[in-house]
Amino acid sequence: MPSQRKIHHIHLNTELESILLLPDGKGPFPAVLLFHEYTGLNETVINHAKRLAASGYAVLAADFYGLRNRPSNTDEARSTHRIYRNDRLLMRKRARACLDVLYSHPEVDLSCIYALGFSFGGGAALELARTGVQLQGVASVYGYLDTSNPASSGDVKCPLLVIHIKDDPVVPEQHLRMFEKEAYSAEVDYELLLLDNVRHGFINPEAECFDARLADEIWKKILNWLENGKPRHLNTGVL
Repeated sequence: MPSQRKIHHIHLNTELESILLLPDGKGPFPAVLLFHEYTGLNETVINHAKRLAASGYAVLAADFYGLRNRPSNTDEARSTHRIYRNDRLLMRKRARACLDVLYSHPEVDLSCIYALGFSFGGGAALELARTGVQLQGVASVYGYLDTSNPASSGDVKCPLLVIHIKDDPVVPEQHLRMFEKEAYSAEVDYELLLLDNVRHGFINPEAECFDARLADEIWKKILNWLENGKPRHLNTGVL
C-alpha cells in the first residue's frame, strides 16, 4: 500500500497542507504534481493520487487554497477558485510553489516529474507549463484552456496532453480555439483528445455525471501517456 503523509508549507502567507503519497519500494520515483478541481483538496483527489501511487509514482496532491480557505460547499468553492481563475499570474505562482515542494523530497526523481490536473487543476497545470518549467509532461483533463498570458515560442518546454469535452459550458469551444492558436504560435508539442456525449466532471465518482466506463478509459490513457512520456505534435483523437 502506498504511504501517505501531510506536507505543511507556506506560500504568500497562506498555510497549505498538501498530501504526499509514495509507492511501495525504494525511490527515487517518477513523480506527479496533482492539482484538484475547484472544490479543493478532498477525498476524490486523494483517491486519484492513490491510483497514481499504485502505478509507481510519487504524488503530491497539492493544496491550492490553504487550510483556512478550504470550501465547505459549492458556493464557497466558486468564490475561492475565482481568486486564481481571475488572476493567472497568482495561479502560476501557487502552482510553482507546490512544484518546489515536490522538488524538495529525496524520494522524487527530479528528472521525471509530470503535472496533472482536472478542471480548475487542469488550468493550473497548463499555466505552470507556460512558465517554462522543465517537466516531463503536463496533462489537463477538461481543464481551463484560456489564459491572460499566452505562451510565446519556446516557453512551453514539455509535451502536453489536453483532454477536452466538446460543447463543454465550463470550457467553451472558443477557449479551445484560443488554446490551439496559442499552441501553434508557440510551437507547443501536444496531444488533444476530444470527448463527445459526456459532461464536465465525468471522471469524479462524486459527480452526478460520473461515467465509470469512460473514466476508466481516460485513466488508462493518462497512465499510458505518463509511462511513455514521449513528445507528440498535434495528434488529435475523438472518443
